[in-house]
Amino acid sequence: MKCQKVVIVLSFVIVIFVLEDGLVKAMSLSEKRELKLKLKEMFFHAYNSYMENAYPADELMPLSCKGRYRGSQPNRGDIDDSLGNFTLTLIDTLDTLAVLGEVEEFDKAVRLVVSQVNFDTDVVVSVFETNIRVLGGLLGGHVLATSLKKRRKGMDWYTDELLSMAKDIGYRLLPAFNTSTGIPYPRVNLRHGIKDMINKYKDTCTACAGTMVLEFAALSRLTGEPIFEEKAHKAMDYLWEQRHRSSDLVGTVINIHNGDWVRRESGVGAGIDSYYEYVLKAYILLGDDEYLDRFNKHYSAVMKYISQGPLLVDVHMHKPEALSRHFMDSLLAFWPGLQVLKGDIKPAIQTHQMLYQVMQKHNFLPEGFTSDFRVHWGNHPLRPELIESTYFLYKATGDNHYLEVGKKMMENLDAHARVPCGFAAIKDVTSGAHEDQLDSYVFAETFKYLYLLFAEKSDLIINVDDYLFTTEAHLLPLSLSVYNYTAQVPKIRREVYESLDNLYDEEELSATIDISALRVENTCQNPQYLATNLMNYATKVRGEMKGWMEKSVPVQSCSSGPRLKAADFIAGNKAQLQQLHDMGIRIATMADGRIQLLHSAADAASVEDAENGMKFMQEMIELSSKQPQDAAHEPMVVQVISEPYYGTLWFKAGPAQFGYNLKTNPPVQGPVVKAEPYKACTPIENAGEIKNKIAVIERGDCMFNDKARNLQKAGAIGGIVIDHTKGSTVEGQLLFAMSGDGTQDVKIPMVFLFHKEGHQLFEVLLAFPETEVLLAHTRKSEGYFRPDGSASVTTQPKSPPTSAKGPSRVENVPKVTVRVVGDKVTKTTLQDGNDETIISDSSGNTVYYKYQAGTNKILMNVKVNPKDNKKPEVPVVTDDDVIVITTRPDGSKQLSFNFDHISAAVSDSVPQLTQIYQYVVDILKERTNFHSLDNQGDYLTAVARILESAYFNTGSFDSQSQRMFDKLASVLELKKKDTVSSEEKSTSVLHDSKDTTDSLTSYASEGELNEEFENTEQISELDSESSNSEKPESIANVKIIDKNGNIRYMKVEEFEDYAQFTNIDDYVSNKQTESNNENVDNDTNENLGDTDNNNNNKDEL
Repeated sequence: MKCQKVVIVLSFVIVIFVLEDGLVKAMSLSEKRELKLKLKEMFFHAYNSYMENAYPADELMPLSCKGRYRGSQPNRGDIDDSLGNFTLTLIDTLDTLAVLGEVEEFDKAVRLVVSQVNFDTDVVVSVFETNIRVLGGLLGGHVLATSLKKRRKGMDWYTDELLSMAKDIGYRLLPAFNTSTGIPYPRVNLRHGIKDMINKYKDTCTACAGTMVLEFAALSRLTGEPIFEEKAHKAMDYLWEQRHRSSDLVGTVINIHNGDWVRRESGVGAGIDSYYEYVLKAYILLGDDEYLDRFNKHYSAVMKYISQGPLLVDVHMHKPEALSRHFMDSLLAFWPGLQVLKGDIKPAIQTHQMLYQVMQKHNFLPEGFTSDFRVHWGNHPLRPELIESTYFLYKATGDNHYLEVGKKMMENLDAHARVPCGFAAIKDVTSGAHEDQLDSYVFAETFKYLYLLFAEKSDLIINVDDYLFTTEAHLLPLSLSVYNYTAQVPKIRREVYESLDNLYDEEELSATIDISALRVENTCQNPQYLATNLMNYATKVRGEMKGWMEKSVPVQSCSSGPRLKAADFIAGNKAQLQQLHDMGIRIATMADGRIQLLHSAADAASVEDAENGMKFMQEMIELSSKQPQDAAHEPMVVQVISEPYYGTLWFKAGPAQFGYNLKTNPPVQGPVVKAEPYKACTPIENAGEIKNKIAVIERGDCMFNDKARNLQKAGAIGGIVIDHTKGSTVEGQLLFAMSGDGTQDVKIPMVFLFHKEGHQLFEVLLAFPETEVLLAHTRKSEGYFRPDGSASVTTQPKSPPTSAKGPSRVENVPKVTVRVVGDKVTKTTLQDGNDETIISDSSGNTVYYKYQAGTNKILMNVKVNPKDNKKPEVPVVTDDDVIVITTRPDGSKQLSFNFDHISAAVSDSVPQLTQIYQYVVDILKERTNFHSLDNQGDYLTAVARILESAYFNTGSFDSQSQRMFDKLASVLELKKKDTVSSEEKSTSVLHDSKDTTDSLTSYASEGELNEEFENTEQISELDSESSNSEKPESIANVKIIDKNGNIRYMKVEEFEDYAQFTNIDDYVSNKQTESNNENVDNDTNENLGDTDNNNNNKDEL
């Protein structure tokens, strides 16, 4: 039976553990006093543990009993960006000490902060966290220190030191606002500002950008520096402008440069929470009516789309009727407290009661929980939001129920989170396991709100009703809102702020301003309070929830087969992509090429699929956390090796996770051609042009591996993908690896260039249509590609050959070096630099190309012929000496590879290194026990490296390859002759070559290779033409041009003997001696006639 997608109706089940029949019995003053004293004891248990075991570290690690410093412990990801090695916990705790009435300890803490804390450090911190914790903490400490001093209750020595520090950190945060939108960067370097961050950070959360205005405006009004408030207002204005105009909702993540919404999920929890809080509180603190208008519109939208009974769900900002997830997070627990400030008591009571039910079930409020109270994210870092709302509801209603709630929270904290060194975060509410973490906000908020809940007004040394709590519960004076200067003055003047210097002290204001009247005028009145007694009203609302329950609708599961796990995920696998779709997970490709997974439970095919999607996302987060921070993929190289660059121009390129592996295999080179269509998502239309060439294509519209398949079918030998995001460059972005789909059908190499580098390559191709590039793991020295062999990057050849398609190559043999210059010319230079020799046949055709390299354990000697279309398609191994294993006098083994007459894939061109490599691999598998060896991949990588060394004459290779050579020589064994079938001998087809190829003959034995060409038969491809073609007019010869310009000709085999000598005279003298010896040998060697016949055949050829 086919599964059909069904509409999911979420079930909401509320289990009432305790409901009062009538009013809760009033808590006695003595009990409140006991709870207040107990709270103080708990606070000092944590505070003293920090001061004794962690200070001056940013945080206390309660399980380890030591301090957490930035960079000294394993990185925890974004959470560590709140740390800056600036004694965070002590700064965040300052005004809590004052609120608790601990003036002496407050005095001591302020002195420590002033004398010890320094912000001039080279550290990247979170702008949001540093603002609310550090700047807010300094401002709160300054406000209370000044208040105590003016009322002569302590701090007589204080002269605005904390305010000066607040100004310092404020200026260090200002560079983050240097964006086109005014929305700040999420991170800033305290010493260097946004240096190196312009392209690194592009997005920020709405709460991060919208939770600056209280602290920045207060800083401006307390210091007379208007720039802080100006920047914060601009960010708030932009967020308001970017709201969805029909829903009046905002998204979760926004691009700081262009204002596009990156994540459009909308709720009141994580990512958005404190933005809504600061829109309302900006009106309260600053007296700007525009903020109240904005909040009312936002609030109406939230209550219309997000508030569903007591639940607060997440929706799509552009489709607010559709849920974006089926669980809630604990940060939304602040919302009932904000509703109290708004004056909307009933929904605040309902939501708070729902949250309290969840807390009762699990002892704490889990970080994430479903609508039926199941745990989604089990950790609980001792967050204060629910305690905050409890405090405000008690202040608003006076209902003793909220005292009982606070008592229960405090008891759970002491019973389940207390450890010898403070209080530890809960790792899992279901098991009660602890985590070695105690965030500074526990001191700033959790303990502060609990203390205020149980304290009487007479217990406090300040009147908290004269202050506004920031999102970190730091106190800012409401008197800052007496005059709304931002509304009266379009551009704030410095003198306006300076006039506010003394406005935040109530005693000084009382002489001229009626504070009580001001409070009534600027209060959001609650009509419910005017109509009824709120204590009874709160009880009534909670009573109405007693029967609140909705039945769940069973949903048929459409999932089948095992659940997809994150470790098995392949980004390009179509079947897995369908599974993700069913689980409500969609994939978004970011501008820098990385893949972003977005989960929406409402889009899942079933409840089971939605749960599987949650598990998949959790696994993916865990996998990501284990990866190194900012880890970049090892780059590949695209190197322009043709005229006029000859290797001097090259680009870093991103690798592919599929296809030909350039890291373990030899480089690939070839001419560059633009594919049509450019996206390469459909069959290639100009297949004839890109055959045996490297195709350039553009990113987008289909998967990378689909593009590669189309290129491969058209005959391309490689592909270069150019980014379609204009302006992207490797200079400012991390390289990424192009993902595949898990199949192994792509055999060609693929690399990725960002837009800027790709555009530069196109400019080269436009100017030089015959451009040829090398795709490699590492860049090759430009000297190996220049006709004159020079490594200079400034001097170009006087007359570079227009038909040059291959790099120059130096043969590593005694006394003589061979470089390939062009298609049909081979240039030979003696090592003393005196003579120059050109090898050619009578028609000027290239005879052969030869490469050598080796170590004491391995010797590789490869001779390659240009392709002749008259040769048979299948090369045949005719000799057992292709691979020779010799035991050396010291007992070690030497491995020799002798490959002769390997033909190029394209007629009259330099053979591709990949062809030679493929032939080596085929021979290894056919003629040895290689197939039975372990670590075959490592051996083949080593073979690729030594071939690369010979091909480009680098003269060296890595130590790992050297070790693998030694091991290969010791374990490799030749097959016996009778075990090599004729079929094996006739199936060594060159890689990527579908045309006819040359026959293969044996080259030389291992002993002959060590005799520097003595007695070797290095004959051109004409050997195998003797039976198939007519004899040419003249034999292949060597043209010798000495330093005086004299010309001399000799046979190829004679030249090979000549190569042993440094001048022509030595050679002629030696040849005369050999001639005399040959006359003597003719009298005694009965087999000489056969040898002469063979030589005559070669001469005729």
